Amino acid sequence: MSRGRAGRLALAGALLLAVALAARVALWRPLPVVGTAPPQPRHHLQGVLHVHTTLSDGGGTLAEVEQAARTAGLDFVFVTDHNHLAGKQSEGLRDGLLVGVGTEVSTTGGHLLALGLADPATFRFGGEPDQALDDARLLGAAAFATHPINARAELNWTAWDLPGPWGLEIFNGDSQWRSAGLGSLLLTASQYALNPRRALLGSVSPPGPVLARWDELLARRDVPAITGADAHSRVPLTRRRGLRFPDYAPLFEVSRMHVLLEQAPPADAPGRLAALVAALRRGRGYLALDGLAPADGFFFEARVGGRTWAMGDTVAPAADLRLVAGGRLPEAAELVLLRDGKALSSAPAGLDLAAPGAGVYRVEARLPGWPAPWVISNPIYVFGPEAAARRAAAGAWPVPAPAPPAALTLDDFEGASAFGPEKDPASRLAADLARAGEGVGGSGAQRIDFRLGRPEEGGPPHGWCALVRRGALDLTGRRGLLLSLRADGVYRLWLQVRDANPRGSDDGSETWLTSLRTSTEWQRLALPVERFRSLDPHSDGRLDLSRVTALALVLDDLTVPPGTQGTVWIDDLGAY
Repeated sequence: MSRGRAGRLALAGALLLAVALAARVALWRPLPVVGTAPPQPRHHLQGVLHVHTTLSDGGGTLAEVEQAARTAGLDFVFVTDHNHLAGKQSEGLRDGLLVGVGTEVSTTGGHLLALGLADPATFRFGGEPDQALDDARLLGAAAFATHPINARAELNWTAWDLPGPWGLEIFNGDSQWRSAGLGSLLLTASQYALNPRRALLGSVSPPGPVLARWDELLARRDVPAITGADAHSRVPLTRRRGLRFPDYAPLFEVSRMHVLLEQAPPADAPGRLAALVAALRRGRGYLALDGLAPADGFFFEARVGGRTWAMGDTVAPAADLRLVAGGRLPEAAELVLLRDGKALSSAPAGLDLAAPGAGVYRVEARLPGWPAPWVISNPIYVFGPEAAARRAAAGAWPVPAPAPPAALTLDDFEGASAFGPEKDPASRLAADLARAGEGVGGSGAQRIDFRLGRPEEGGPPHGWCALVRRGALDLTGRRGLLLSLRADGVYRLWLQVRDANPRGSDDGSETWLTSLRTSTEWQRLALPVERFRSLDPHSDGRLDLSRVTALALVLDDLTVPPGTQGTVWIDDLGAY
């Protein structure tokens, strides 16, 4: 055979192979499911959480997201743009589709997804993870640490020991694609036009590290889990330009959150939203790769004497307690029951076995040839009353410790004060600060009557109002600052401390800051030195209280929205 003929045959073979592979991708369809429907079906909703739009760094509008959710056949979709609720007015129930608007809050310890929260119209979310969680608590939100283990180190969740009933995003679409590797992503891109759903599933990677972290948390307290699309429908090319890829609709077909309600979904949008968020907060449901096979027929229950308990429930150990899982599954599915993170039993088609004792039980449904589980259930908790009470206490919101007594009074605001008003040209701040009888217990105080300017009103790009004390101050040996604070509303503001730093960016000083949230009642707040952080690229790494050059309370557009106006009172500033 001539070399030319052999080359043509090899080329023809390669082309036939490419055509066969392309046809295999194009013709691929989700696996069919078999079996019986879940017994005693609860009211089932399926949808997608964690979606970004053009209101932050997404590629499509909220209307496009809504249309894609309808195309994908969802019952709900949650838009969660970064650090704001600009789309809140679009929240609602339209033709059976519930559109919720939450937010993804950026903190120094990672990102938090906040769902079902009231609009914090007068303040920004706190930048520390405990502050953001407390903001979520105040606003009635369910909070979840999102993309907790990510290929981008700055997106990892680091506040694992933080108290409170926050949950965890086990599966995150953006993290999956980032960890898949360049080769897998190129293959996904090459197959996308043939079969978007199959192409996106090809870059799914196992969530093992996140599952291990989840099991560690579950050893101490109940932790609800969710799946998040983290859908952007945009690949950034430059700071301003991006490629619209992939579309929202196929992203919504890959991974979904399945939620079980005890009663029929309320007919009104606020009621249905509240019921959905309550179920998510409780862990009443499971997450699934519906792109592999429809997962709405899965179930996992605990049964004793004719009674049933669902995912998210706690049931006491009993001799006749059985754990049952199954439903409509692909024929090749294997169900694995895990106890305290370790595989206990597995079976095809379904599981039905006696619970061997106390523990955290959850189920994974796995399909051969796929690296990630098809279904990951939320747990059923099997504990007696004492253990359940300990777990509930471990997952409760922390009770603030009382502030320590002041070792040094810096300003009691009785009469003359070293603090004075400062602001940008577009903002308003009353010059008369001293207020007799308006402080704690009828003492004197300083009152900050402010209105934060807007950039379009002729001021600088960033508006601010401040109460400032300038001059050297030696606080050697002190562990932190104390102050009493009250306001006519809920605002956030900075407490800033400047110390001498010849390398600092601001006239030989460095600014250290922590944020505070006001209440309409007097609060006595303790701010330890370790809570202050510096944004100065030339930071010397330590707040030196022996070389303080200024103290300030600052409201700016990072703590309250432009145009906000209100009143804040401060009293009894000291150190401990």
